[in-house]
Amino acid sequence: MPKKKYHSDQNFIKKNRFLLFFLLGYLVLSVLLFDPKISSGGDNAVYMILTESMISGKGYRDIHLPEEPHHTLYPFGFPLLLVLPMLIFGRNVFIFKLLILLAGLGMMYFIYAIGRHLFKEKINIMLSFCLSIPIFTVYNHWILTEIPYLCLSLGAVYFFLKASTDNRILYYISFFLATYATFIRTVGVALVISMVLILILKKQFKYAGILAVMFLLIFIPWQTRNAGISHEAGYIEQLLAKYPYDLELGVVGFSDFVRRVWNNLIFYSFLIIPTTMMPIIKSGMISIGVGSFLVMVTVLGLITRLRKMSVIELYFMLSCVILLAWPTIWSSKRLLLPFLPLFIIYFYYGLVWLGKKVKFRHLIYVITVIFLVFNVISLLGEANRSFTDNISYIRGDKYAGYRVQWRHYCETVDWVGQHISKNCIIMARKPEFVYIMSGHKSLAYPFSTDSAIVKTAIEQSDFIIFDNVYQKSMARRWLLPVLEQDPEKYRIVYNTEELDFYVIRVLK
Repeated sequence: MPKKKYHSDQNFIKKNRFLLFFLLGYLVLSVLLFDPKISSGGDNAVYMILTESMISGKGYRDIHLPEEPHHTLYPFGFPLLLVLPMLIFGRNVFIFKLLILLAGLGMMYFIYAIGRHLFKEKINIMLSFCLSIPIFTVYNHWILTEIPYLCLSLGAVYFFLKASTDNRILYYISFFLATYATFIRTVGVALVISMVLILILKKQFKYAGILAVMFLLIFIPWQTRNAGISHEAGYIEQLLAKYPYDLELGVVGFSDFVRRVWNNLIFYSFLIIPTTMMPIIKSGMISIGVGSFLVMVTVLGLITRLRKMSVIELYFMLSCVILLAWPTIWSSKRLLLPFLPLFIIYFYYGLVWLGKKVKFRHLIYVITVIFLVFNVISLLGEANRSFTDNISYIRGDKYAGYRVQWRHYCETVDWVGQHISKNCIIMARKPEFVYIMSGHKSLAYPFSTDSAIVKTAIEQSDFIIFDNVYQKSMARRWLLPVLEQDPEKYRIVYNTEELDFYVIRVLK
């Protein structure tokens, strides 16, 4: 190796040693917590199905459903990312997960880059804190949108910040990333709006117009296409519904909406945020106390930054509004995750401010060490479970790590795949998994108390998977009353040994 190149490499490593250590630590944790199976949540199966549909030339359709209707709920950005890997490797879950892992490394790099831009000398502390939070590592092996969205949205924020002081060409990079991020997760519209407003405030009308046009050139055709082919509930309808799984209950009123925002505020502040940032905490007074401290310090940090209003502040505030307005049944760590890096940024600003006020400059170090210690305990527990499950998986237990209800669901679907003709239509709670695991076209049973609607759906099916996945089984709520009306029309052809999972034949 030439001497000049050798010294250049040494200087690069020396200058970026913490970044390399940070990314290597994230990669090691990712390997320790890796899960080769698909998630039981359902969305990952839908994304793979939509990618298959695009590759097949059928367009953007739900090809797992009997009529193969156009899909309008999930944006096309994430399935589009999976097209090339699927073309090369087929429906390979492991390859898809490697893609998510790469997006996770990108996400962590942009957290580092934004932190370095904002914090300078305190970047090592903030990044150590981020690395210890399990959710960043747990979600980077699920075929879901959160990590790719974080990678692109944080990249957009970083290049936007740099464009404000350095190269203006970086604006175009940030515009592209923000626009694409929006078509991975619709909540990205908060980032696009924030960028446009900041550019207008800075009187950079040219760039504001370019971003608006770039976004609308995709957004308008997408919305027009969806409006013309579907009358199903979209995100707006779900947002305004009292209960998104039962639209018959009607639209939320003003008082109901205020109550929803308040309930979400309490739920996120006292349960979701503390248990996400320190998973060893469970519900109770400790969760309330830690959550109060985290939210209070974060609000202080946001206030200290408002006089230097940038895209991050506006994006964070708009994101909080969306988070609190969403139906409480979906309030979760998963919805919090796309905004968590921003929360951490303001939490650290708040700690710095608070440390100065109480004249204890080591406060930020003390708090970081406390979180590191308890989160390392959680990570060790997760790694141990992951190692045990993966060993069982390698030895042939393809359901290793699934909770018992989901294991029985998969066993039932496997039975369907092995014993029922592919020409038959299956009614199930999760039709996307029936298609992915058995190859059968499937449809979901209606979430309706109208027996006529449920009967019509049953008549379109050849078999029914009657599940017991949830404590309050939806099959028992929606299907059982209708099945009991005409028991002679149905015959049980398979059932699990426990938990009452059935395959029921519809007698024509």
